[in-house]
Amino acid sequence: MIIKEIKVKNILTKSNLPVSDYSVNPYIGCSHACKYCYASFMKRFTGHFEEWGTFVDIKYWDKIKNPKNYKEKM
Repeated sequence: MIIKEIKVKNILTKSNLPVSDYSVNPYIGCSHACKYCYASFMKRFTGHFEEWGTFVDIKYWDKIKNPKNYKEKM
């Protein structure tokens, strides 16, 4: 299992979901590789060559500077 920490610029990602304008994605990858996984397509955005289910990238970010900007977006 490959586990890395990666720094991201933003805590929030614009979402196309009808229930929220933004989402939080604290990691990418997994340790399970379920055959019915809906997220395995995300591998193409990671730069990983390893099989899905063998890596996890844990995201971290700096403190949010203006949290009030996001209050109405949740």
